[in-house]
Amino acid sequence: MDDKISPASILLTYKGKALLMYKRNSSIDEEKHPWCFIGGIKEKRESFENAMARKVEKEMGVKIEKVEFVSESCYHARLTDDDVNKIKRAEGQLLDFFTLKELGKLFLSSTTAQFISKHGALI
Repeated sequence: MDDKISPASILLTYKGKALLMYKRNSSIDEEKHPWCFIGGIKEKRESFENAMARKVEKEMGVKIEKVEFVSESCYHARLTDDDVNKIKRAEGQLLDFFTLKELGKLFLSSTTAQFISKHGALI
């Protein structure tokens, strides 16, 4: 079971808001991409908690220590003021915080929308 490959997502919260990521291929990218949580696939012999911490560090340059299991393929971590001040965005990548109400108005990936419908109370 440890070698099973399946994607997971992490809800990052800060002061009543959730961090979502939006990537586009170029500044003139016409396709509408959905907002989503940071996520990825774990490597062999890696825990999902470590995989989510690794993906967060890769995507935004922040090392998080405490990743909590929420439900199958869903994880959560709270960001600190220091974490937020260290966020780095890659070219073509947007990272922004949204309240639960604001999330309802965004074009979200299906996995992100499902996560929010089940665990929105974490925000």
